[in-house]
Amino acid sequence: MLLQVTVALAVAEEAMKFEHRDLHWGNVLLQRCGVDETRRARLNGVNLTYPTNGLAVNIIDFTLSRLDMGDGKEDVAFCDLEADPELFEGPAGHCQSDTYRRMRKATKGMWERHCPKTNALWLHYLADCLLSDKEFPMTAGQKADLKGFKKRAMGYKSANEALWDDMFVGVWRSSHM
Repeated sequence: MLLQVTVALAVAEEAMKFEHRDLHWGNVLLQRCGVDETRRARLNGVNLTYPTNGLAVNIIDFTLSRLDMGDGKEDVAFCDLEADPELFEGPAGHCQSDTYRRMRKATKGMWERHCPKTNALWLHYLADCLLSDKEFPMTAGQKADLKGFKKRAMGYKSANEALWDDMFVGVWRSSHM
């Protein structure tokens, strides 16, 4: 699930300087698919192929997102999150509430600016959800990998950078056309 979300965000970052900015668990749709199915994407001129492991993932609700629609500052679509101060008032220690506050700090409250760090912050949040709120079969090694990813995700500058995390190394394949 995390790999598919990371690839989707990385491709959108490259194509449109995209940030989701509200990628809580309710905005990640999961659907069972064939365990041997793969997905493909193109990133930085390279074709990527990656496994679904029986789970097709889709991201929804782009209300708070930010993206470049063309060349120039006037072609930026974004939502000024400062207009909704309640987003930042959730309880301390609650990962989703903390993520909004971390985004505010990363963007310095200038929501029109491209700050792909926000995508990495949501990857941290999703890893936290998988570790804390969701139950699924996981080996001790997989749990350790996920904990490591969660910790490292806080330091990434983008989903594109997170795609190179140790947890994903060897999982996706690349090829040039």
